[in-house]
Amino acid sequence: MNINWCLYENSYNGELIKYYEGLMTQGNGYLHVRGSYEEGISGAVQDEEYDRKPANVTLEKHKKQKSKWGTYIPGIVGPHPYLKTETINLPYIFDLKVNADGEELDMENCQIEKYERYLNLLDGILTRSFTWKTNKGKVLKLTFSRMISMADKHIAVQTLTIKAESGDINIVVTGDINTGVRTNGFNHFTRIKKEKQDDITRVITETNGGNTITMCSYLDCEGENVIQQGEQLKITKIIQVSTDRDEEIEALKETKEDIRTLDLDRLVERHRLKWTEKWRAADIVITGDNHAQLAIRMAIYHLIRADNEDDPRVAICAKGHAGEGYCGRYFWDTEINILPFFIHTNPKAARNLVKFRYMTLSGAKENAKNYGYKGARYAWESSVTGIEECANWQYADHEIHVTADIIYAMEHYVKATKDVGFIEECGLEMMKETAEYWAERVDEIDGQYQLLGVMGPDEYLPMTRNNAFTNRMVKFSLEKTVQYLSETNQGQKDQLKKWETIKERLRLPYKETDELIMQSDDFASYADVNFDEIWKDRSRYFGEFISQEKNYRSKALKQADVLEMMLLFPEEFTEKQLIANYDYYEPITTHDSSLSAAVHGILAARMGRVKEAERFLDKVIDIDMCPDKCGAEEGIHIANCGGLWQLIVYGFAGLKSAMWEDNIVLNPCLPREWQQVEIPIMWHGERKRVVVTHEGYNIN
Repeated sequence: MNINWCLYENSYNGELIKYYEGLMTQGNGYLHVRGSYEEGISGAVQDEEYDRKPANVTLEKHKKQKSKWGTYIPGIVGPHPYLKTETINLPYIFDLKVNADGEELDMENCQIEKYERYLNLLDGILTRSFTWKTNKGKVLKLTFSRMISMADKHIAVQTLTIKAESGDINIVVTGDINTGVRTNGFNHFTRIKKEKQDDITRVITETNGGNTITMCSYLDCEGENVIQQGEQLKITKIIQVSTDRDEEIEALKETKEDIRTLDLDRLVERHRLKWTEKWRAADIVITGDNHAQLAIRMAIYHLIRADNEDDPRVAICAKGHAGEGYCGRYFWDTEINILPFFIHTNPKAARNLVKFRYMTLSGAKENAKNYGYKGARYAWESSVTGIEECANWQYADHEIHVTADIIYAMEHYVKATKDVGFIEECGLEMMKETAEYWAERVDEIDGQYQLLGVMGPDEYLPMTRNNAFTNRMVKFSLEKTVQYLSETNQGQKDQLKKWETIKERLRLPYKETDELIMQSDDFASYADVNFDEIWKDRSRYFGEFISQEKNYRSKALKQADVLEMMLLFPEEFTEKQLIANYDYYEPITTHDSSLSAAVHGILAARMGRVKEAERFLDKVIDIDMCPDKCGAEEGIHIANCGGLWQLIVYGFAGLKSAMWEDNIVLNPCLPREWQQVEIPIMWHGERKRVVVTHEGYNIN
């Protein structure tokens, strides 16, 4: 086992089951399964039904469960009675029960020794091994292994090897597709048909979202076996999964094969070759810091796994399809935090992530209509239709910057890849529709256009006046809209003139010469906060120690806001401005959002504050990698994975964004213990490899 490639658990801890289930999620873009034990856990009921209602996104408390199975296919969604549309947790495909001499395997109650489990990030294979001493004194060694094929998207494989180390043992193994699951306490299944024919178990599940999912499994050695001392038994289970959505995408059409005849060795070989191809394009190699090395590989693994590069009908949800947090929905995280990784490692995937917003443009138009506007208003929380799914008014009504963020991301993609055809294919319509929305959303006051009642990236101030980040993004969006529509003769003159006027006269709450930039026009009027007095336990969210009413009128930021703007528009601000604003805002930023630490780390590196950048590197890594925090229980913070990639590439390596540079330009500031970092970069369609040391860098 290579410590730089494996997420490793070296002892069984019942309190960390759910954490490792999230951390060790496997997938191939099409299908994702949490890293739950094959045999289940006693007392961890998976089909309990309960009422789960929307809550503040920062302080949301999920139901306390020791274990949570999760099988997800992005795009398979259904209505929840309280949470609106959510991704459905499907039947558990890796169910495998073991009975030895009449005793059921259960990690909670059996005598287990020499336990270890590891997810090999290099090939996405999850392995667990341990010895089990039965109540009758027999000793067995069990090794579970499983994969979700990266090459054959509909196929998953698991094996179980049982060795009798002490005495002859009577073994009974049963494998199933377990339909006893719920999603956030709700049963989305309207009909389940289960049948067994010629050693193949077939489960057909119909959902309240109108989809049909077919799962087939073949277990080659089901039933009772006697293993003599010193001998071993190997059991293989092959699973095939398909849905009624697959026929719409050529690459997802299922090859109808008899799973009993599939060559296991060939399946594994094809799977590993595909992962090798993925890693060749994306692997970052750090010399001198094994912890950071494993962390960035964990992040890259989950980014690769979470993306279905063949299907523009879906994107990457906030929990990376690794849990039920955020209901499987898509946020601005995709465009701002996640997309840069794919732009520079897999432009095909990046294109489809941007195209997803074109595919959901009709939903965005419906949102605008529902709010009383023309044009397109993208959802704060989007599902596959683009309709607003956020149940909390603060975010749904006021966090409108996502509509402009999407145009920014599209331009970033086009600049970095030179895929100018995307503009005509999808972009012109997106820009035109969003510009129509902005033209109605602004208010004309005292000769200026203003955006009132706005929440910027900082979600602790919900109804501000002229948020700097939002207004700058809207200016950018309108600027690009006028530019592209004019160049292609697509826009009406009076329309273009109106949008140009709004862009020119849209208020920014700062002047170019201002050293300190206020987050919004009204930010200075908010109350100062005595953090030491209020925030008694820094291991918990600041939001837990202050009422929402008081928080919403205080200078306590949830995450970067002005600093996010400075990160995305670096050419517009001087180093003096960056330092002044960082020194003002960072001390009053709680970093309650997982999106915050990476932004601050990048900017600290750009300022040459290496110790500060290292501190934020540790915070970014700990969000999902620290067992004490259990951050991955409800899924992976996938935007933070993208943030870690950006911290290394844009921060420590100092790569300047393709949005603003035609050529690769770097200004490195490496952590002190790093000797060098090697980064693969796709730039204008060419693969490059950047090697950075403390002495300088070279580009191959």
